[in-house]
Amino acid sequence: MSITTRLLHQLSFQLTRRGQQRFEQATHQPEATQRARFSAIMALISGSDSGYRYGLTQATAAEEFRQRVPITDYEDWHTLIKRQRSSAELLLSTEPCERYQPTSGSTAHIKWIPYSPAFLHELDQAINPWIADLYARYPGIRTGRHYWSLSWVPTDLRSSAGSINDDLQLLPWWKRLFMHHTMAVPQAVSLAPTSELSMFASLCYLCASRDLSLMSVWSPTFLLSLLDQLSLQRHAIAEVLERGHWGEHQAALSHLSAPQQPHNAELLRRWNGQLNHTITQQLWPQLALISAWDTSSSETWARQLQRLFAHSAFQGKGLWATEGVVTIPYDGQYPLALDSHFYEFEDLESNQLLFSWELQPGMRVRPILTSGNGLLRYRTNDQLLVDGFIHHCPTLRFISRLSGTDMVGEKMAPETALTLFQELAVQLPLQPITLLAVPAGEGVQRPAYVLLATGDPALSGTTSEQLEALLCNHFHYQLARELGQLGNARAIVCPDAMAVYTHLRLRSSAVAGNIKVEPLLLCPAAATWLTDSEPDRVKQDMHCATEQTP
Repeated sequence: MSITTRLLHQLSFQLTRRGQQRFEQATHQPEATQRARFSAIMALISGSDSGYRYGLTQATAAEEFRQRVPITDYEDWHTLIKRQRSSAELLLSTEPCERYQPTSGSTAHIKWIPYSPAFLHELDQAINPWIADLYARYPGIRTGRHYWSLSWVPTDLRSSAGSINDDLQLLPWWKRLFMHHTMAVPQAVSLAPTSELSMFASLCYLCASRDLSLMSVWSPTFLLSLLDQLSLQRHAIAEVLERGHWGEHQAALSHLSAPQQPHNAELLRRWNGQLNHTITQQLWPQLALISAWDTSSSETWARQLQRLFAHSAFQGKGLWATEGVVTIPYDGQYPLALDSHFYEFEDLESNQLLFSWELQPGMRVRPILTSGNGLLRYRTNDQLLVDGFIHHCPTLRFISRLSGTDMVGEKMAPETALTLFQELAVQLPLQPITLLAVPAGEGVQRPAYVLLATGDPALSGTTSEQLEALLCNHFHYQLARELGQLGNARAIVCPDAMAVYTHLRLRSSAVAGNIKVEPLLLCPAAATWLTDSEPDRVKQDMHCATEQTP
């Protein structure tokens, strides 16, 4: 590791500690912190189209704001965002916004979230205490290079994406300087013409970084997909590392300098392609920490990562979405990011609306965000458990998404699907991935549920029978089946089920790198699986997934 890299880590630690100290102060006075945050947001909203519509000024109180502004979803803002993107009008706030970040829900197409300067500052207020805590708890990351999986824009959006591919523009100038000199994978890999080439280039840079000390991704399945591709493309990657040249990809990756690392090239040449903790330790001996989602449906995949990187520590993520940050990992807990946005919560048992300083342990709540980008009282689909406090700041643990399915009145919930997975995994040698709710479509008269699982395809028939039996224990599902509203449940069991799942999500415009495995997913694209040509269709989708998944 160079002296410059070591000094930059020390400087970053010192600078982020200032944000940590501010956050520590906020945890002692959450109400005062949140009211100050609210006033700052109202100052930005006053004078905008939204401000005039709801009669908001800097003097508006939080209680008055709650009475004037309804709870909203993305669809409530879609038209204004579209107008603001295509004009210079200040519709959402009085601050110009030049960047819009793409994201998607479980079934929605691309949503464009405004990333105004004020919103970026709010995100930075959460980044600082998190990074300072990382340096303090995992001192091994103070040496070597880091890998941060940032935005992976779908291939079909890259020609028009512009600056959204440059995540370093989200950061203050000193953080951009730090990241430029300490990132194992340069941000410019996102400028490759396809996701596949971005993936290949990322793997080459990662395998050239024997001093890698931190890998931070959102979904653990993204890192597992990277490792699968490493196994499949190990000889091509070894050739790049030996020659320091992109070979057949030179024209497409000419904006990047090909990395060179003869030692790891030789390791890849000798490797048989079997993923295990031995090869990860040989490639990255200094890796001190992996950070990824590890709750709810991500728990299984997080455990798999921990087995593959047995020589590294592991830290779960807080609740951080494109629309905003709710919690951060800090001091072994997940406190509310008090100094970022203004938060309200819906108590999911009483339906009462609460301010953050009114939360009590044991409550199951849904976050509602008001942010500097102008999205007011924006409701997320997340269920959180209030599990304690850091001083007076509530800590919250992610339980699951709230987006259940109800095609004909069967009222299926993510928690039901997770319980079903546990029962199936005990009964059969397979790993359930997701339960797909498939509406009626071309060639399909009745909607039905399809389980996608990793395992031996010969288990599909038996699993289908077990799946139907377990689902019929659910009252509303059994009633819908008896009334002829739902077709038989089916199971698709195949070795590459995760690749098929990722392919389906990408077809729905999900952003690669941010794809979380949802236990329950409304999936019209899977309707073709319920036709007579089901086996051939699955094979075709598996082939497409192998060829196209980034």
